[in-house]
Amino acid sequence: IEPPSDEQNGATEAPWFVKEADKNLGGDAIDICSKPSEIMNLVKPNRRYVVQQHVRDPLLTDDGKKTHLKFYVLLVCDQDGVSWTLYTYKSPLLSISPNPWSPNDLSKDTQITIHRHPVPPWETEGWKQHWPGTYEKCKQGTLDVIQSAVSEGRLKGRPGKKQFEVFSADWMPDTNGKMWLFEFNMSPAVCQQEFDNVAGRDARRHTLMTHDETMLRDALSTVLPWEG
Repeated sequence: IEPPSDEQNGATEAPWFVKEADKNLGGDAIDICSKPSEIMNLVKPNRRYVVQQHVRDPLLTDDGKKTHLKFYVLLVCDQDGVSWTLYTYKSPLLSISPNPWSPNDLSKDTQITIHRHPVPPWETEGWKQHWPGTYEKCKQGTLDVIQSAVSEGRLKGRPGKKQFEVFSADWMPDTNGKMWLFEFNMSPAVCQQEFDNVAGRDARRHTLMTHDETMLRDALSTVLPWEG
């Protein structure tokens, strides 16, 4: 597939992201360019890529930093192989870029919101005023995508075997109140105690560890209920 022309309406108004489809290395898996004609310089032969243009009017924090919501979900397929249930975790996390955002600055610290913020979105100073209504928009949008995938046969159950998956949906709000889904992450970022350096754990890391442990425990207790 050929990229669009630089002369196409809006093609150079926001950066372009190029990510190899089967890699999940956070910001390290993403290359950024300013216009479509530069995309092919970033790809390698015989590999699959996802190419997206940046949201035109991203909703920023009060100090001008880019954000997205990491929205954790649990998808369960019953043993009949056709009955699906989607659960959404009510405590998503904000991911915030280190630098204030500009469409002309292609550095990863400006364009990539890889660092999860430990404070809940509804308590984050400079962003919390945008929270009302955001959860419901993410929830409905995620449901719409999953329903479409099931109806089109892109998600298929295995009769006789109950299945479940915990993953994240990454949503970016814009200044017009619209939410943009830019990625489903089937291997979402979570803090894993066995790989954590307890001696070097700070308050931020501790908060994220607690968040992730609670989220995963709640997911497992939903699929495999236990007492206590």
